[in-house]
Amino acid sequence: MIKNTVYGNIDGIKKVYLRRLERLYGLQIPSNQLMSDELLTELLFLSHQLNREIAVYISRRGQILQVTVGQHDKVALNEINKRVSTRKLSKIRCIHTHPNSSGFLSTVDINSLHQFRFDCIAAIGINNGVCSDIWVGFIKPEGNSQTLQYGPFDGTKILNFDFLKVIRDIENSVGTNYQLTQDGKEKALLVGIEFTSRGSEGYDAHESLQELEGLAKAAGAFVVEKVFQSRPKPDSTFFIGSGLVESLKLKCQALNVNLVVIDGELSGSQHRNLEQSLGVKVVDRTGLILDIFAQRAKSKEGKLQVELAQLEYLLPKLIGGADLGLSRLAGGIGTRGPGESKLEQDRRRLRQRIVELKRELRRVENRRKILKANRDGKIPVIALVGYTNSGKSTLRYRLLQEFATKNVNWNQEDAGTNQLFATLDSTVREIALPNGTSVLLADTVGFIQRLPYRLVSAFKATLEEVIDADLLLHVVDVSSPNYEQQMMAVEQVLSELEVISKKTLIVYNKVDLIKKGQIYFNPNDHPTVEISALHGQGITKLLEQIQLALGEKINELRLAIPYTEQKLIAFVHREGRVKNVIYNNDYVILEAILNQTLCSQVEKYII
Repeated sequence: MIKNTVYGNIDGIKKVYLRRLERLYGLQIPSNQLMSDELLTELLFLSHQLNREIAVYISRRGQILQVTVGQHDKVALNEINKRVSTRKLSKIRCIHTHPNSSGFLSTVDINSLHQFRFDCIAAIGINNGVCSDIWVGFIKPEGNSQTLQYGPFDGTKILNFDFLKVIRDIENSVGTNYQLTQDGKEKALLVGIEFTSRGSEGYDAHESLQELEGLAKAAGAFVVEKVFQSRPKPDSTFFIGSGLVESLKLKCQALNVNLVVIDGELSGSQHRNLEQSLGVKVVDRTGLILDIFAQRAKSKEGKLQVELAQLEYLLPKLIGGADLGLSRLAGGIGTRGPGESKLEQDRRRLRQRIVELKRELRRVENRRKILKANRDGKIPVIALVGYTNSGKSTLRYRLLQEFATKNVNWNQEDAGTNQLFATLDSTVREIALPNGTSVLLADTVGFIQRLPYRLVSAFKATLEEVIDADLLLHVVDVSSPNYEQQMMAVEQVLSELEVISKKTLIVYNKVDLIKKGQIYFNPNDHPTVEISALHGQGITKLLEQIQLALGEKINELRLAIPYTEQKLIAFVHREGRVKNVIYNNDYVILEAILNQTLCSQVEKYII
């Protein structure tokens, strides 16, 4: 903060009045008074002459910390940099004027009191340049959104008001239990934006904003309001328009919002400028997704991948002095996860940690390759892919429940879980098809529109199950009104992974929630099947389609192998699935299912 600078709307103010506003910084308020007679006189005169609201922020020592000028009917009550704590009273009071109006506290005044945790907020009503009334508001200790209001005072009584006693009582009662949340959730305002000069960019901005709401709720936020803006191109300073920034500033105060989520990816300077202007925490789309990933990751590998994505996301935001904004991060959405302990370290340590994570993930990747090499050519792999919340985990649970070849530990609570990114950690389990064939079933992280590339890169090890699969099951939630766009978003990610041409079976899920006879979207003319994973509808048909898709890779054989070929008999038992064994005098007859690539090794014994 620049010393003696007047903030806010100072355009058109004559120099004589601007100098008087600057001289307010030189006033010293007695420590036992809410305001001095001299400060009250100056605020009455200047606010009447300018016909604008004026706010001053005062420390408990009586020093004026900031002077801000607003419009004739409003002033943005900012969270100034000298705030001490996000969980205690700020030790700062705000005194402001209401020209041509009563001093009774408005909704914006009260919400600003709670949001910025002022010691108190006072409003001076002005009529014809004279003080009509003064009201003072304090946080009420008994509740998060309750307010104690004192008034009306006149210019004399306010000088004798013992406001410090009220503050001491509040601090003794409130302590650190006060939070700006809705039922323990951060209160969020969502901002969608469409850039007309860029065209559609393959997605609908309004639908993207709807999806952002789902993401915010998945992260644990309470969405208060959504705002949408169209503009030709991103603003270099704020990403959104400066006019919208001013509007959002007042909305945040009026709605008691403490989190703004932008449906786009912000640069470090844009992120910092928005937080400084709005006075609340700002998170972009990528940061929100990363927060969800941080909450969902459970395995060591998943946590490593989340931390890597977080640090690569943060690194460019630390360049050019963005580090100054890190002091604002105090937990909650956008700041959770394994990478949180690294946020306050310098860029060198950050890059060093990124190198360490990549090295560790390469070791994980190598271990995966060894496991894959052991199973290559033996059992086909089927990978579940699809838009997040399409029902992949529910389908996987259904198949394991009914067709697992061995006892498998899974969390039954995950079956039917209605949440975004319920699965982050890829798992591979064996199931048996009706004809006795064994296949490996791999679940993967869900996709969304505009899935940030750094997330695809960080989760490469997990997504390799898709790359190496023999068959993809593209699970589609046909009950979603936007399922066509969701399918295209999945196709886009598959294209980025260079597996778009891989054999795919489209699984239209949740058909129990729609009308019968619907014709479904199928952009690449893949084979299809209709199911309800939750209720088990169509599962038998799905397995038949899987058998058909894998038919060229699997053979059911009848073999007559001499007893002298014990190694070959063991090979068939080990690498295939033996359905029946008949022992004769000179040889053993095996009825077995064997992968086509291995048939050549037993070809001469086929009968």
